[in-house]
Amino acid sequence: MTPSEVWQAAVLGYWKGLTLQQAKQGTVSGIKDAGNRAAVTGGKQMDALQDVVAGIWRSDPEIDLEVRTTGHNELPAYFRPAKNWDLLVLHRNALVAAMEFKSQRGPSFGNNFNNRTEEALGLAADSQMAVERGLFGTLKPWFGFIMLVERAPKSIVPVRVPVGMPFPADAVFFGASYIDRYRIFFERMVAENNYDAAALLTAEAGSAAYAEPSPVLSLANLEAAIRARIAYIKALPDSVFHAMTR
Repeated sequence: MTPSEVWQAAVLGYWKGLTLQQAKQGTVSGIKDAGNRAAVTGGKQMDALQDVVAGIWRSDPEIDLEVRTTGHNELPAYFRPAKNWDLLVLHRNALVAAMEFKSQRGPSFGNNFNNRTEEALGLAADSQMAVERGLFGTLKPWFGFIMLVERAPKSIVPVRVPVGMPFPADAVFFGASYIDRYRIFFERMVAENNYDAAALLTAEAGSAAYAEPSPVLSLANLEAAIRARIAYIKALPDSVFHAMTR
């Protein structure tokens, strides 16, 4: 398994990437976003974590997997023409896996939580429908998700649940912080097979030390699921793999 020091370096790389994006953003156009938005609109801050995960996919010398983490990684979708994923894994031009990497930092946890969960939920629905419609062939792709959330005062305190709705909210959300809500969300997404595996990390701004709010959403569990997927693809006889992917 990947040592925790490697993951810590990747988490630290996230914060450094944010700082770099904030410094570079607007140097060409002359227009800078306000506040922390300049740091998160560049889209490169998750590269360090992507590189570690890409290394796991490439780690088995007995199988040649093509891992794409840069450029255009579009896949067909059902409710739209295509979706550009953060990481793709292919074998003999067949899709083995697709992964998304997202993050959230403060101070606006409320709106951004809604945006992130709606994106992840929509992506899962779109992808699963594409699978059911046979847009990827008979071999069902493996879908994964990594989420990194800043651990800050506003992300660890209980969040008010709306009252007065026609029906009461699920009791699990009462007393839950935004980090708790992310845990509940991704645990349920995996339990309902919307994603094959997901990881949820939290870290204080600028720190390499990360916490994992759920064993089900741990990096170790994610890595084990990736290695199980690699083993499955390796175990398929060539004739069966060809028949499932043509």
